[in-house]
Amino acid sequence: MSKRNYNVFFHLHTVSGIVITVGLFVIFFAGAFTMFFSEIETWERSRERHIAVPQPPTGAAIDLDRLVQELEEKGYDLYGRDIYIDMLAPGPLQPFFLAASEDSLATGEAKEYKDLQLNRETYEVEELSRKPATTLGSLLYDLHFFYQLGDVGYYLSGLVSLFFLFAMVTGVIVHWKKIIANFYLFRPYEKLKTVWTDAHTALGVIGIPFQFMYAITGAWFGLGILVATSGALLYDGDQSAYYEALHGHRHEEHLGQRVSMNDYSLNALVDSATSKWQGLNLTYIALHGTASTDMTLNIYGDIDSKLRLFNFGELEFDVISGRINHMHDPYHKGYDEVVSAFIHRIHFGYFSLEGWQDIAVKMLYFLLAIATCFVIITGVLIWLEARNKKNIPEKKRKFNQAVGHIYLAVCLSMLPVTALSFLVTKLLPQHLDEYSGTVINSIFFGSWLLVSVFFWLKRDNYLTNKYTLLSAGILGCFIPLANGVVSGNWFWWTVGNGQHELFVIDMLWLILAALSFITVYALKGRSVNSKQRRSHVETRIK
Repeated sequence: MSKRNYNVFFHLHTVSGIVITVGLFVIFFAGAFTMFFSEIETWERSRERHIAVPQPPTGAAIDLDRLVQELEEKGYDLYGRDIYIDMLAPGPLQPFFLAASEDSLATGEAKEYKDLQLNRETYEVEELSRKPATTLGSLLYDLHFFYQLGDVGYYLSGLVSLFFLFAMVTGVIVHWKKIIANFYLFRPYEKLKTVWTDAHTALGVIGIPFQFMYAITGAWFGLGILVATSGALLYDGDQSAYYEALHGHRHEEHLGQRVSMNDYSLNALVDSATSKWQGLNLTYIALHGTASTDMTLNIYGDIDSKLRLFNFGELEFDVISGRINHMHDPYHKGYDEVVSAFIHRIHFGYFSLEGWQDIAVKMLYFLLAIATCFVIITGVLIWLEARNKKNIPEKKRKFNQAVGHIYLAVCLSMLPVTALSFLVTKLLPQHLDEYSGTVINSIFFGSWLLVSVFFWLKRDNYLTNKYTLLSAGILGCFIPLANGVVSGNWFWWTVGNGQHELFVIDMLWLILAALSFITVYALKGRSVNSKQRRSHVETRIK
């Protein structure tokens, strides 16, 4: 490669990386915690100890007939409403959602969306507060594609992913000749720029497949709508047909006459689905047009298979007649279904695994995402060091330093802010649960703003690194303690009782706290050694 081309690619890599730094860091940091979304939700809602949940007699994870009966006894008018149940929710507390009625004559509560929770041990139904980002898990999930900004944030996350792909490709081109040699090169006792460069290269190479996957799938999710018009040309301009081919069968609402739910068994249809495909594990259930003659039950699940990426199936039953309206056979997949499923599953890290295998995959994704955050930070530090030279005008140097201070303050403050939010979530009194969404949003974004401004005003990258990590380590140690005091679910008890989702969150923060303390200690040693070297050099000059 000629020197001119090398310089072009090098500057393209640098500029594209710097432009998306903060956005990309937020995506990967929030996305790392999103891998444990269901575990975080369960951890947040656990207020007391629970024993293992017995399976209902139908063989399904939930007795649907009993659930419907409980809802009607509590006074909910189910006519024309949809019920959505995520069957992958761990623990005894099962969240589900009751949509607003499609009946034009419905009034009052029937026209409202309800966020509910079922205790699978007692079958008591509790109504949860319907506030924006009620839980910390949903806040972090929304944040990883900037959903707080609305549709603009969704497209922005897609553009960031696209620029990330561009930065990756140009980075590989720039480092291609020395990519193998530099991978094995790490010099921790050299000057800081050398340490950052070695770490940036080594972790960047390790994470290339992971980062490339997220750059592609992130752009696909965020910008997929932009190709809908051209994609629909393959279906004679019919965008509905295009989306159905891309995302699967789309349910159409038709509201019939009111019927009594006591005359029909939803459990029997679930049993029919599980018997149709041997070893079907339910993942999602949707009941549409409840208590009407057009009521349908959609059952989604995975089969036990060695080919774990494409083993999903779907059945749509007409509840009144019991016949099958629509079916996705898990043993026979079209090309479009395979592509869509592949993108979804590798992006969310869902491979039909259970127990510790599933947790191991999530932990791998988490570590690779955190490593990518480290690559982003070291990239900023390298950029700052490279532009802190005497041949660069003083005005430009100050501007570059100001940009670096802002970037590091915003990015690094996310760790202690997230730890603080976990603590507040667990310690929030139950009588304030109705306002939990407001509290969590205020604590997270308010403290993030204040901490970022504080470290930006300090204008000291070493101080920012040290105290964000130190505060995160201290807060992280208190998170398992708070969980044990509030709920009695101490991590040594949860692991023995098989409540892996609670154990994982506690241990995750203990590990992050330990790593934070180790890094602070290493930074302190580097600072002392650096001062000693400078003193020695000054003495020799004198």
